[in-house]
Amino acid sequence: MSTQHHWKHTWPCAKVFGEFLCSKREEIAEKVVLEIGAGATGVAGLTAAKLGAEKVWMTDHPDLETALTTLQKNIEANGVEEKCHVAGLDWDSRASVADVILKIGDRLDIIIASDVFFDPATFRPLVDTLAQLLIKFEHAVVWFAYQLRDDSWTCAPQLAKYRFLKTNLVRRIETEKETIDIFQMTNESLGYYAGIEGGATGSKLVIIDADTNQRYTSSAPGTNFFLTDHTIICQRIADWILEVFEKGSLDIQKLRAVGLGLSGAEDEEFNRKFVEGFKKNNKGLTENFYLTSDSVMTLLANFPGEENGIVLIAGTGSSCRLKMSNGEVKGAGGWGHQIGDGGSAFWIAREAIQLLFDAEDGMIDGWDTVVIKELLFEHYQINDKTRILDFLYSKFEKHRIADFAVSLATRVDDPAVAEVFRRAGDILGRHVRTVAKHLSEEDRQTLHIVQIGGVFQSWSALETGFVNALKGAGIQKFVMYDPCDSPAMGAAVLAARETRGIYLEQKEEKTKLREISVEED
Repeated sequence: MSTQHHWKHTWPCAKVFGEFLCSKREEIAEKVVLEIGAGATGVAGLTAAKLGAEKVWMTDHPDLETALTTLQKNIEANGVEEKCHVAGLDWDSRASVADVILKIGDRLDIIIASDVFFDPATFRPLVDTLAQLLIKFEHAVVWFAYQLRDDSWTCAPQLAKYRFLKTNLVRRIETEKETIDIFQMTNESLGYYAGIEGGATGSKLVIIDADTNQRYTSSAPGTNFFLTDHTIICQRIADWILEVFEKGSLDIQKLRAVGLGLSGAEDEEFNRKFVEGFKKNNKGLTENFYLTSDSVMTLLANFPGEENGIVLIAGTGSSCRLKMSNGEVKGAGGWGHQIGDGGSAFWIAREAIQLLFDAEDGMIDGWDTVVIKELLFEHYQINDKTRILDFLYSKFEKHRIADFAVSLATRVDDPAVAEVFRRAGDILGRHVRTVAKHLSEEDRQTLHIVQIGGVFQSWSALETGFVNALKGAGIQKFVMYDPCDSPAMGAAVLAARETRGIYLEQKEEKTKLREISVEED
């Protein structure tokens, strides 16, 4: 757009739009106004200033230096330099829009644009820009003039992306040569967006008020499809959302979408049926759902752009997912405690218990398991190791076994306990090594990993096994991060973006925890 020359001319729309603005004198008076696509003349912005606007921001592409310089001269020639301010605005850059928003401050009342829908190639970034502005300044109104030139030209597909944008034709002017339409665009109430992080042991719910960015949070039991019947999970989630809305005195009718990142939600066909069942049995909630596994949800929330990224989960269970720069997702693990969950809290607890039994049975030599035994007796309040069999079989609950890993973590100074954590680190490292095979040799050299789960609190005990597992795979170093925001928040963000075209505010920067080189032996 910066190479075009539309800015050099005063187009027929300018006069017609100026007359329209004059009819809105009372609405413009003492308001903060932003003109988009002002060009060198800035007729619309100058008109707003003359009509009594408190402040007018006049923008065009930052590379159009001559246009912006001429625009400043026109402002001075009209004696409104105290009200009018010139700024560069690149519609193709969200950062540029954010910079202008920062300059404007907390208040913007009116956005005006004359004949900016001139080139279909600019329709998408222009609508994106208007949407970004109206998300920030939700009570602002947009007025724009559009000259009909080609019946096939339309920005309807771009507007459909942002369902919250309400656009109405407010005036049509027929001149001798042109037909000029004037539209008004506003932001309907953005409403609420719910996101759920559903793990095997526990789940978290966050509800975002998109109008104020206020968050409401709650916790509940696990929501794994394969540990509990999916119809029960479905109803549990619905009841949970309704409960939080009721406690917060929120209007459930304003719930626009729900993002679900649920443990076990790996099968697309099963996910589709789950959503259909949810809608059928809970018609009072919302029609918009975005469902995927907890690991994939975390992956997409933390690596939203065209970059490679890995999410490694080691909580009650474990899984590893890679998002490639082309959008493909590859995985390793995540198949539950019967055939997967390697390196998880459950796996660590079971491994330690098995080490104890094997050592005392005489099946292995060289391990003193006294500390493991003491921790086991204390944790489960038993005085005979065979009593643990009740917890493993007849009274089995996955999280009760996984909890033992917390007790074990207090004694990683013990050689036997340390060995269990080293093995956990090894298998988690092999998860990463497996997904990294899908990357090119160049991309594989440095891996970016977001870690999720309490097992990583014992990183010092995991590190040796983890790093050794990556050797010989072409990996030179890896960087590990805490997530940019909670997975539940990521679920809400993705639901808003994928179902409604709304970009909710979230913490964007991941917290770097460590950067480790993988040195070959």
